[in-house]
Amino acid sequence: MKREMFAAAAIPIMVATIGWLPAWGFLAILGVASLLACDEYLKLARAADIVIGRWLVLILMGTLLVASWIYGVNGLAVTAVAALLILPTVRLARPESPNGSLAGIATECFAVLFLGTTAVCLGWLRLWPREPDGVKFLFFFLACIWVGDSGAYYVGKNFGRHKMSPRISPNKTFEGLVGGIATTYAAAAAATVILGLELSVVHVFALATILAAAAPVGDLIESLFKRDSGIKDSSSLIPGHGGLLDRTDSLFYAAPLVLGYLLLTGLVG
Repeated sequence: MKREMFAAAAIPIMVATIGWLPAWGFLAILGVASLLACDEYLKLARAADIVIGRWLVLILMGTLLVASWIYGVNGLAVTAVAALLILPTVRLARPESPNGSLAGIATECFAVLFLGTTAVCLGWLRLWPREPDGVKFLFFFLACIWVGDSGAYYVGKNFGRHKMSPRISPNKTFEGLVGGIATTYAAAAAATVILGLELSVVHVFALATILAAAAPVGDLIESLFKRDSGIKDSSSLIPGHGGLLDRTDSLFYAAPLVLGYLLLTGLVG
């Protein structure tokens, strides 16, 4: 019930945020959500007994987000390289060094580069297409992810019998996966018509296929982190849903793949 109540309240707010706010307003909200998700990831790492910093990682990720959204690929490249140089250099001054340096530096760099870059691509989905296509593509993207996730959840909950990955995510089933794929394709078709996107059937099918495959993989990757840390949810911030990392794993992972398809096919850029 908490899951449904939160969705009923959150979806209209998100729709209003994307549809009515200027691009920078959406990016500001996305940036805050990304940093909170990163902080939850760092908490998982600490629970797995990895000694890491906190504030420097968040500052570097925030810098990467802002620079990338202002200066594009050049901003991403400069800040990513800076993070790769700064984090191991600062590690030299930590009192516990050299103990745990390999795991700690790898975890910190991964937090900035993986969560930062994927969040950047989600922001670029709003920025790079011509207006109003940026808003439309973002709605299309979110509708496919959210409807597919809901389809997987309810089909798996009611009809799931065959475990898909019991060691990593015990509750996920092949029946739920099929339900998620089917509802993703349905959402893609409906969103294309409702939003008035000028996409051929081939492009709609290709985008739906990317999202249907990427969303569950992104979810499994986050489950991998949680199983290693022994934590069920990344936080209790969202009633019935867990933390922001739990809610953004599929969105972030799928964003670079969808953006890449749009660029390669000339649909944006």
